[in-house]
Amino acid sequence: MRAFLLLFLCLLPGGVFAACGGNDLRLTLSPAEREQIQADLADVPFKEGNHWIATKGTRRVHVIGTMHLNDPRMEKITKDLTPLITGADTLLLEATSADQTAMQKQMGKTPSLYLITEGPSLIDRMGEEDWALLSERSAARGIPPWMAAKMRPWFLSLSLSLPPCLKQKEQIKDGMDRRLEMLAHENGVATASLEDPLTVIETLNLHPLDEQVRQMRATLSMYGNGSPDDYHTMAESYFDEEARFYLALAKQRFKADTKLPAAEAEALWDEAMQLLIRERNHNWIPVIEAADGDRIVVAVGALHLPGPDGVLNLLAKQGYHLQRAAF
Repeated sequence: MRAFLLLFLCLLPGGVFAACGGNDLRLTLSPAEREQIQADLADVPFKEGNHWIATKGTRRVHVIGTMHLNDPRMEKITKDLTPLITGADTLLLEATSADQTAMQKQMGKTPSLYLITEGPSLIDRMGEEDWALLSERSAARGIPPWMAAKMRPWFLSLSLSLPPCLKQKEQIKDGMDRRLEMLAHENGVATASLEDPLTVIETLNLHPLDEQVRQMRATLSMYGNGSPDDYHTMAESYFDEEARFYLALAKQRFKADTKLPAAEAEALWDEAMQLLIRERNHNWIPVIEAADGDRIVVAVGALHLPGPDGVLNLLAKQGYHLQRAAF
């Protein structure tokens, strides 16, 4: 589950993690591991690039791959993209700040969305040995075990996926999405959400609680001790415009580290990609097509761009001509 939630964050910040240390895991791959990833990527459409232009008739849709958290390197990229945003009719985001605030208020009113409000807590559901390890790692990240015990597995996993050093940094949420949104607001450009952000929370809650717990137990060893290597690798992959390479690497590591049988691990990974990436991409296309104006900017997590069910390929299937642009 941890790997899926990292991907849900759609690439965390390198600058923030630079102060934490971290190694680029792409550089530690064996020849066989790298060869396997390259084979997996051989036929993937639009596997590189964070900025593409989709053109159909008079309509131009700029698709920008983003990271949702902050990095100093984004300042220059935002500056370079300023004319694009200020000249747009509409900026489409996964969710606007206003819609995210509404989601947070709804979660506050409905704690069952992210907390276990009925039945046994994780203390009883996890088993003594697994709970001891989970409570230790929760405490290391400043989460009191009694609080962790009440969290739904996806919510606790998300909290544990952030290394301790990240919490010491300021402005960790000023990612590319928010930077572009603020720029649009300052210049009177309309913004809109591609989806209701509550649908993502509902997706993470699709599995019954006991199944969420089972998956968490099977992937517990993947939480490690807060090493920032995963995050550093994601960030460097993002700025190298190779998000899809990181996805293949993450899958390789997940299958190697999980306690699940190989076939079940493969199925679980594919289900997560279907729910968190592919299905959402398909749902976004009609929203993009219905957006007002002929100058549209779509800014979404970089992992949503590549692949046969990526936003770029889906636009191509709608008759758009795709061209990679500077980022």
